Order: sequence, then C-alpha cells, then structure tokens
Amino acid sequence: MARPREFCMDQALENAMLAFWSHGYEATSMADLMQAMDLQKGSIYKAFGDKHSLFIAALERYLSMAKKLNKEILDSGKSPKDSLRLWLEQELKFICGQELRRGCLIVNALIERAYQDEEVSKRIKVHFADVHKLLTNKIKDGQALGEFRDDLTASELTQIITSSFIGMVALSKGPMTKSASLKTAKNILVLIEK
Repeated sequence: MARPREFCMDQALENAMLAFWSHGYEATSMADLMQAMDLQKGSIYKAFGDKHSLFIAALERYLSMAKKLNKEILDSGKSPKDSLRLWLEQELKFICGQELRRGCLIVNALIERAYQDEEVSKRIKVHFADVHKLLTNKIKDGQALGEFRDDLTASELTQIITSSFIGMVALSKGPMTKSASLKTAKNILVLIEK
C-alpha cells in the first residue's frame, strides 16, 4: 500500500514557482528546490517529476494567475483607456515594487529558456497571443470611442504596448524604479492616444 503524501502539493508548487522566479531555471538547483519546498529529492521527483517538469508546472501556475489577473484588470476600468492605464499601472506596481527584483517569471523564462526549450516557448507563445487578443479588443473598443489613434490598427498599437511593457519588465530587474516605470506607463498611453 502506497504511503499518502504528507504535504500540500499546491503550496509545494507555489514555493517552487517562487524559487524559479527568484533565481531562474539554470541557477535554481535541486538543493534550492528541496529547501524552498521543504521536501526531499525523492518526494519532489515522485510528485512532480524532474526539474524541467517541475519548472513547467510552476510556469503553468504563474501563467494561469497572470491570465486571470489580466482579464480582471482589463475588465475593471470605466473606459478602454482607463482599463489599459489600470493594467499597465497594476502590473508595473507589482513587478517593480518587489523587494527581490524578480521581474516577471514569464519574461524571465522567455529570455532564459524559450530559445532552447520548445515546451516553454509554446506556452509563452500561447500566453502572449492571449494577451495580444485581450489588449487588441480593448484598443478596438477605444478606437470606436475615439480614445485611441486610428492611423494604426489595434493590433499594431498592441505591439507598441507589449514591446514597451516587456522592455520595462526586463529593466525592472535592474535600474527601473517603481516611479520611473509608472511615468513610462503614462507615456506609453500617450503614444496610442488620439
């Protein structure tokens, strides 16, 4: 008879996600994961598989949280312009306000792993396609209301936002301060306003 697990899988995965987010995939050792998850190596392998499988599960957890949060924020504004402003500010406050300067696990994985890891690349492509769709729909609504410029398509304006946002997230791991990021967020909106 198999012994029942004596730990919370959800909490263990959360702790693994935080370890990968803080240190990156390559720099996070099994010893780091054992300490973060408060588990022995055998328990980690039995519950989650190898390090790569655990990373994929942790990334999936983060992607799921990001998807839910993006939709909530983008649906909470009074207008499309207000929704985009809220989205940029909330995301950047969270990312740039971190004491540890972890950045964003999605952007970190994109930079560190996507070029060599098909599973990571596939998941990140799906995520960015979802974000692109959400933002493009919001911008189309704003264009119909005269809030955003219409000399570029909603998709092109989305590319401006996402490219700028990813750059700011990458900079948040170093020189980008919270106040500078919020000022930049306002300037991004200026680029797409009518």
